[in-house]
Amino acid sequence: MPAAPQRSIPASDAAAQRIVTLKIVNLSELSPQWNWISAAFRGAGQNWQHASSQNFNFPDWVPRRMTLARLLAGSQAAQMLGHGPAVLVTHGPRPALYGALLAGRRLPDLRHLAFSFNYTDLPTGLTRRLMTRALQSVERFVVFSQMEREIYSSCFDLPANRFDMLHWGVRAPEVDLNAAAAVDGDYICALGSQGRDYKTLLLAMRRLPRLHLVIVAAAGNLAKLANLPVPANVTVKTDIPLAQAMNILAHCRFMVLPLIGSKVPCGHVTIVSAMHLGKAVIATESSGLDDYITPQTTGLTCPAHDAAGLAIAMQTLHDDPALAQRLGLAGQKFARKHCTEENTVEYMQRFLRISHLSH
Repeated sequence: MPAAPQRSIPASDAAAQRIVTLKIVNLSELSPQWNWISAAFRGAGQNWQHASSQNFNFPDWVPRRMTLARLLAGSQAAQMLGHGPAVLVTHGPRPALYGALLAGRRLPDLRHLAFSFNYTDLPTGLTRRLMTRALQSVERFVVFSQMEREIYSSCFDLPANRFDMLHWGVRAPEVDLNAAAAVDGDYICALGSQGRDYKTLLLAMRRLPRLHLVIVAAAGNLAKLANLPVPANVTVKTDIPLAQAMNILAHCRFMVLPLIGSKVPCGHVTIVSAMHLGKAVIATESSGLDDYITPQTTGLTCPAHDAAGLAIAMQTLHDDPALAQRLGLAGQKFARKHCTEENTVEYMQRFLRISHLSH
């Protein structure tokens, strides 16, 4: 399959634009009511729509029901795109695949932006071969760390210059600091599910009986640790609402981000949330976080699988409030500059200008 033509993203829109109605279709596995950043483009001669696999719910007994839902969502996106000026924005690897297969083949001139292209574990075998062929038609990919550009370009036989690295960009979490804390007392917290090494964290907490840790994760994270009892100084909360998780983060002393290895492109969502809230972070040394953490400046780092070293770092930060405050403020300054929704909107504006100019 021929590679997609390369288009550079201009820094400005000095060239005159011909006014057209541009259709932007988002394809995701998120809530059908989610509208991403469409509010920033109201009145801009654009029509934003959203296709989601969550629109198609099948009973558990239906074979490969998730695959079927993704196929139907991809087909729905293709129908939404219709004819005329259009851009497909997919969110995540699976939507990128089904969008390329179902919309890209039907509309060969379609511009396809694979946003939030992120894997915890790379695909293998038939899935990898299928994705390698399908993804050749994707114009650009957005990833949230530099290391992912190299990993994905190699895995899917794609030019590295087709990947754009953006810092994870969102609004600061909306937390009512006057509301009651979801967890009483003084505590540290760890949030998230993808690529997490909660085994090492629990082993570290066994060395810190006077510290209290709150873990917010998916039920499956702790189910994998059935043979490792949770220490008495650890509270576990699973599958709770986002607002409650952010309340826990906002009231913690600092956050710990334990990852399963030194080359894990995970944790961007939680680390940016912590930074926006001015919370210091201790994280596993991972090239996937190099774009966010400068050791001793915007956070502390610890080698992967090092329970003893992690315990020392946690105790050190716990006993030094001034250090925690300094790291938290530096992280907040970093997030307010690099990790904002405005930066994401600016990137999308540059990408869409090409669509206006090309029709």
